[in-house]
Amino acid sequence: MKVFSRCLTASSIVSCALLAMGCATTNMPSISSDELRAERANQLERTLTFGRNQNVRIFNLLWPLLEKNTDLCGSLTRPSVGMRYAWPARRGEANPLVARVRDAIYDFDSRVVIYAVAAGSPAAKAGVRPGDRVTSLATWDWSESNAQIFNREFQDRLHAVARHGSVDLKVERDGAMVALTLEPVNACNVTSALDSSLDVQARTNGREIVVTHGMAVRLDDEQIRTVLAHELAHCTMGHLRKATLNSGVGFFVDLVFLSQKIWLGGAFTQMSQNAGSIGLEREADYVSMYLLAKAGFSTENRAELWRNLADEVSFTGSFFKTHPYSPERYLLLTKTHEEIETKRSNNEDLIPTGLEQRG
Repeated sequence: MKVFSRCLTASSIVSCALLAMGCATTNMPSISSDELRAERANQLERTLTFGRNQNVRIFNLLWPLLEKNTDLCGSLTRPSVGMRYAWPARRGEANPLVARVRDAIYDFDSRVVIYAVAAGSPAAKAGVRPGDRVTSLATWDWSESNAQIFNREFQDRLHAVARHGSVDLKVERDGAMVALTLEPVNACNVTSALDSSLDVQARTNGREIVVTHGMAVRLDDEQIRTVLAHELAHCTMGHLRKATLNSGVGFFVDLVFLSQKIWLGGAFTQMSQNAGSIGLEREADYVSMYLLAKAGFSTENRAELWRNLADEVSFTGSFFKTHPYSPERYLLLTKTHEEIETKRSNNEDLIPTGLEQRG
């Protein structure tokens, strides 16, 4: 009984302490549920608007690199028109608040809306404008009854039409119907996206380049373009496949030791991954300068990116297990710029040394 009494007393003390901790001693203004709901929507609108604007920015910066480097992209190309578009989510596909705010940002009704048109692209030359609402693609007309199917299949059908030549598009603009004809050009088949992470990073899976929120807000346009060229170089050089092969070699060595009953904890797998990654990062830095030059951009001062990042960003030790140190990257880009200028002076093709057969 005494034990129970002591437990009850201790429990009461803890409960009172927790209540005391949670009690405010000031008279704060009250917040109504309507006010809270409105502010949630306001902040979500700001976040989604930033994301859309940064996606447009990254797309516009990437487009010239995709259009002007098809020789280095090899088979990783497709006919493209240089525009981005979106459509409203179907009921149940998204959080209701997110869907409502997104619909307002893109000014959706029930049609595909074009929200980005790259400068100099086939879409721009044909007169496509952000805000245009698609009402017809080739012989396929949009209607309220087929809206969901039209929206869901628009991208695949657009690519299919572009593969065979001109793209006839009808759009609604300011209440008027406008007929447009787009002439696709061959471009590297790589897309772009924004990641909400605050880390200063970019990455690619070989088909899509992802830039983080943290990198987008920290770097100016030409610095972002330098990063995009680096990631595109990973795509053009098939680095994802090479990294997989490097890992496989180390894994095989680990298996040999394991067959002798010696377990090294995957040491050779990790070593081959790290060593291979550093080499691939160097090559991506080198090739990226040519991608920029071939797209008509100056390569001068591109190396400054690594001084700026070294000043402003703290890289962890794990980063340098797979990437060269910033001083090495700075010097490599500087020397590559000099190499490119020498080739220009000699009227040589701007092809990375060793890849001339792909030019």
